[in-house]
Amino acid sequence: MLFQHELKRNKRVPLIHVTSILQFERQNPMVRSIANAYRAAYCGLSKEIWILSAALFANRCGSMVLAFLTLYLTNELGFTMFEAGGIFSVYGLGAMTGAYLGGKLVKPLGAIRTQIIGFALSVPILVMVPLFASWWSVALVVFLFSVCTGVVRPANSVAVAQFAPAELQIRAFGLQRMALNLGFSIGPVVGGILATYDYRWLFIVDALTTGLGALILFCHFGFRRYAKSQSAAAQQKSAEENQSSESPLSDFHFVAFVLLTLFVGIVFLQFHATYPKYLEEHYLLTKPMIGLLYSVNTTLIVIVEMLLLNWVRRFALLKAIGWGGFLICIGFGILPFGDTFLFAALSMSVITFGEMFMFPLGMSFVAQRSVGRDQGMYMSWYAMVFSLSAMVAPLIGTLTYQLNPHLLWYITLPVAGLTLAGFYRAHQNDHAGATQIKI
Repeated sequence: MLFQHELKRNKRVPLIHVTSILQFERQNPMVRSIANAYRAAYCGLSKEIWILSAALFANRCGSMVLAFLTLYLTNELGFTMFEAGGIFSVYGLGAMTGAYLGGKLVKPLGAIRTQIIGFALSVPILVMVPLFASWWSVALVVFLFSVCTGVVRPANSVAVAQFAPAELQIRAFGLQRMALNLGFSIGPVVGGILATYDYRWLFIVDALTTGLGALILFCHFGFRRYAKSQSAAAQQKSAEENQSSESPLSDFHFVAFVLLTLFVGIVFLQFHATYPKYLEEHYLLTKPMIGLLYSVNTTLIVIVEMLLLNWVRRFALLKAIGWGGFLICIGFGILPFGDTFLFAALSMSVITFGEMFMFPLGMSFVAQRSVGRDQGMYMSWYAMVFSLSAMVAPLIGTLTYQLNPHLLWYITLPVAGLTLAGFYRAHQNDHAGATQIKI
């Protein structure tokens, strides 16, 4: 048994605890099966990948600003929904700029340094956001903040790809996303409470946890290009040496993939734009209830995602990603058909399962396509697609919302079918996508 193997490595475990755990597992085959599944999902990942994920987790524990930014702008500063949507578009533009810079900075600075710089510069900017009240001043400081945070994501993904061998990359990216979502399960719940007292605390706490993310990376890696461990550093150097300068835009299959991802991203990123306002106005949810609903999403991901990634390996990669996009759109599309917290939780669950299919597998697809190519720019363009979605989604969402709050969600239903058909076509055209998922 895997547990027994771990016990041999750690002889300080109290014998009474060892005996009771072993007896419990023997007497409960289902528990033993579940425990082994979780051990198999997480074993084999290097210490460096856990550290990278821990930094993202610390940062996301304070990621309450985006979840409540629409409410802050409309309720506290008196912006209209369209003006608030404009701020989110500025955020998307900044994130897109940051993602591009992150991909470019990875080569001269290295993936580790790039992340530390992005985190560190975000801290003072976050603290400054509540000091401004006019649209243009808020837009400027939000743009600067999103540039700095946008730098981090492609650099972190490059580092994960460098430290994880090919057969472990899906699980490594799954751990990365689990860390993001585990942190996000904490952030909005705490944010809902803080926003009830004073919105300014959202920005202060987010700044503190972002600084903690930089500190975690600095304490383990130092401000270095490569990891301190010789074997880990050798992996990074090998990954860098075997890359060509071929542009991702010359890869037709990658371009088709990111365009399909863009359409799903525009739907998914209503998550932070019109979605909380719709919950407040149509479902009559309070701020803490909205925060709790966000935690449904992240809790499901933490509990289920790594096991789900093991289950979906029997399917073709692009098909599985397509079904993820389909479920995301359907989850949003059913929102107008209910008005209770339980129905909102059901909708959130459908969205969450789609997210678990699409995004870690999508990152794995990008990692596979970028082997032997400019990995930093592949990760950068993938991150920029989400940034572009973040820029376009609020404009489309808020304009449609002002016409009819329900219309936006009805539109996502036909988008679901078109997305699924598009990914199936991409699978047929891409021989690499026809391979089975390997975990």
